[in-house]
Amino acid sequence: MTRVPEEAEEILVLSVGRIVGGSTVANEPWRDAILDLTRRIAAARRGIEAPLNLNVVFHVPGNMAKPEFAGVRTGTFAKRHALLMVQVAVPEDVAVDPAAHVVAGMYAAIDEAENWAARRKVPADTAKLREIVARAS
Repeated sequence: MTRVPEEAEEILVLSVGRIVGGSTVANEPWRDAILDLTRRIAAARRGIEAPLNLNVVFHVPGNMAKPEFAGVRTGTFAKRHALLMVQVAVPEDVAVDPAAHVVAGMYAAIDEAENWAARRKVPADTAKLREIVARAS
């Protein structure tokens, strides 16, 4: 279930989350790469605003659950906060460079957000979102 931010809660232009289907030694490189990117995105987004806020949620397969989809898909949109969630499923087999794979997932999520916004005629400045990811990479 998606949690809508409380009124007093700050809406971030770009945020990163993760859903892990059970922590294992095998998926630890994914969890570490996502956590590292989350920290770098937090530093890189300071002072940047955009008409469309994006929450990218990585779905990590584990011993209890696996993503029900592959690739990237849009999630919920909170119009009040101009906040779109895009979900990214990472594969069960860890990539040679998990950090690079996660960054590529961020760009794929931004592409998905851009397509979603164009279809629904929602204002979006994905150049600012891409700039944040580039600074964090």
